[in-house]
Amino acid sequence: MEKQLQKFFSLFYISINAGSLLSTFITPILREDVQCFDQASCYPLAFGVPAVLMCVALALFVLGRFLTNYVMIPPKKDSVVVQVVSCVFTSLSRKWFKRMPKRDHWLDYADDKFDATTIADIKAVMRVLFLYLPLPIFWALFDQQ
Repeated sequence: MEKQLQKFFSLFYISINAGSLLSTFITPILREDVQCFDQASCYPLAFGVPAVLMCVALALFVLGRFLTNYVMIPPKKDSVVVQVVSCVFTSLSRKWFKRMPKRDHWLDYADDKFDATTIADIKAVMRVLFLYLPLPIFWALFDQQ
């Protein structure tokens, strides 16, 4: 199943890129070389063909849901953002307001409420977010020019 999904999305990605590449060449040709409505250029055809093809793609997408054994998996109750905020809030409140044994990292104070993988992922996010701290100062100084 995993291999089929990977193959499907690879083909899907290739088809999107191929369509984009072809439209780069076909749209100007349709606009310049085809005469319509007694005009020298045909913008309705140049932009109408991609619009019709997008409608066909949408119809195939909708039909695919009904013609296959599509099973919709319900989303998790907690979003990732809620988990991150909850873990950070729990960690900080336990570090500042509760007398707990000292931990290696401040996020480790929430290790009984969140699993180790979640805490490790949030630590990685915090390391990346730390890199963005100087950006407001940079843009404030840059805009003064």
